[in-house]
Amino acid sequence: MIKNIVWLSVLALAIFTGCKKPDSSIGLGNLPDSDLLTLEVTDTLTVEITSVIDDSLRTDQFSSGVLGRIFHPRIGKTSAGFAAQLRLSATNVDFGTNPIADSISLKLRFTGSSYGEYSNHYVIVKQLITPLSLDSIYYSNFEPETQHEFLNNPFEESLSITPISEAVSEVDSTEAELKINLNLSLAQTLLGLDTAVYSSNDNWLEYFPGIVVNSMSGHGASGFDLSSGLSVMRIHYHNDTDTTHYDYVIGPTSSRINMFSNDYVSDLDDLYTFNPDSAYIPGDDLAYVMSGGGIVTSVQFPYLDSINSTLGEATAILKAELILTLDESYYDTRYKAPLLLGVGLRDSDGGLKPIPDHVSPTGVGGVFDKTTNEYHFNLTKTVQHILNRNVNYGGYGDFPPGDYVPSIYITSLFPGTSLEGVVLKGTNVQENRARLVLTCSH
Repeated sequence: MIKNIVWLSVLALAIFTGCKKPDSSIGLGNLPDSDLLTLEVTDTLTVEITSVIDDSLRTDQFSSGVLGRIFHPRIGKTSAGFAAQLRLSATNVDFGTNPIADSISLKLRFTGSSYGEYSNHYVIVKQLITPLSLDSIYYSNFEPETQHEFLNNPFEESLSITPISEAVSEVDSTEAELKINLNLSLAQTLLGLDTAVYSSNDNWLEYFPGIVVNSMSGHGASGFDLSSGLSVMRIHYHNDTDTTHYDYVIGPTSSRINMFSNDYVSDLDDLYTFNPDSAYIPGDDLAYVMSGGGIVTSVQFPYLDSINSTLGEATAILKAELILTLDESYYDTRYKAPLLLGVGLRDSDGGLKPIPDHVSPTGVGGVFDKTTNEYHFNLTKTVQHILNRNVNYGGYGDFPPGDYVPSIYITSLFPGTSLEGVVLKGTNVQENRARLVLTCSH
């Protein structure tokens, strides 16, 4: 009689709403000899995914900025620049008698991050009109007000923004930085300012609120240090008695903002322009992830509640694995799949909040498996918490009883400081669809 009950449970699990048999085998567990009423079963649960055009990503006060542009053939063009305050390296500076500017340049320290294929860029530097504030929140689509004039001559020379490493030899050293020459007239003006401007950073920032750095043309993008004080605007000058230099620093107390703009390919753009007020792209065929305030993918599990009603309230989730497969059709190897994707709940600033599995012993995963072209995410504790909310158990965390279950979001691991994207298979494709593989015990 007990065996009949067990196998009826197996049959019920196989047909409950929303479950589909896995692509290989159903992986039915064996009954333990010590407990004929305990059953383990593995099956594949249908998920729902939607890609979301994202314009609400907070991008202020990151330690690094991005400059450049990439074109992902399946997604489109993403451009990146940044705005930052330049602070005084020393107040009450005395430039001496008859200071004469010899040169001025913006030196941006490379972080080593690189994206896409590279060609030379025409980079523009402009002065901010509206001051930045450390007390304000800024997002990826921020468009600051700037002076009309350039602080440099962008057409004087094209620049390579390909990251370089610091090289040290017996006779010389090469710093890992991008050097942008600025107009000499700017340097002479700064040397001739009233000494009150240099009496404090507040006075200085009132006069010179900061800079905006963008690329007018070129391919490839790189990361730059905006927090350590190694990125500076440097004046070389001489006076009647000395030759020296002075730095204006982008440092840890500088307000700084990463800014991104996106121009999606027509095939992608057409998926949501039928409704101009919608930023949602159906995930039946494909799903998209793009950093830089680009695209995130929302994942929902509409049939999880059926587990408790079918298997009983004592159901334990032994393993829950979300599997997302790279779409290989027309895959361009110049834009490699990110080695790691982020996963979490969205917070009010458009960033990610941890899910329970971030603190589990096995971690949340998200690593790209090159042998299978798949991303695997461990959602075991998260799925268990979602189930717990309806059975009066503790441990439901961000999924309280009676509330709408929020989506789990898949994003770039560093959405505000990188330019990388990937196209994934959707939920209704023939092979290797997006899926949640569950192993349950009841």
